[in-house]
Amino acid sequence: MKTLKFVVVSFDVDKTLFRQPALTQAVRGLGIGKKWDAIDQMYHRQRITLRQGLLQQFQLLVGMKLADVLAEVSKVPMMRNIREAVDKLLGLGLSVILCTDNPDFLCQYLVEQFGFRGFVSSKVAVKNGVIIDDIEPLPDKRLGIRKYCAWMSIPLSKTVHVGDGLNDVPVFRVVGYSIALNTGLEKVKRAASHQMETDNLLDVYKHIQSEMSSTKSVN
Repeated sequence: MKTLKFVVVSFDVDKTLFRQPALTQAVRGLGIGKKWDAIDQMYHRQRITLRQGLLQQFQLLVGMKLADVLAEVSKVPMMRNIREAVDKLLGLGLSVILCTDNPDFLCQYLVEQFGFRGFVSSKVAVKNGVIIDDIEPLPDKRLGIRKYCAWMSIPLSKTVHVGDGLNDVPVFRVVGYSIALNTGLEKVKRAASHQMETDNLLDVYKHIQSEMSSTKSVN
């Protein structure tokens, strides 16, 4: 009896699905771009931790209408054929999820737009359509994907992760297969099982399909 080589495919969000960091671009139109960038700079100078940076950035959104934030997010360029790629991956019997330090409300937006089946993310609460100060950042995506796979009783060895950033490297190291997508970072390329450059997510689907058909595990 043949079993699927992979069970889950998880996608990073910023610069993987969105061509640019989604909220970093969206906040320009919300009037908090300079404050957001200042927090980024403090993190890159190692003045604050990633957790502190995420918390401070998400707190800038508190009091804003979710609809206003998502209206700006919708303007950020994205990869081509996301819905088609998700549908085809689902057709292979895979669960297709998001794994990101972005807020859950952004993931829910992507679920509704493109058909993803779940997500691992930071938590930023929304009440009556307004973002509130109930925030739990996810600075360690590896911890997030470990918890998700344990909860779903899925071996990490049957998980594929697609991403581009340094915070994807720890995830690459614990999953069974990894794809570095459109990254210029050598550390990310070296950590991945495979690397590719494309603006079409169907190319990622085709590669995963090829990997699944080339070697299938047998019970």
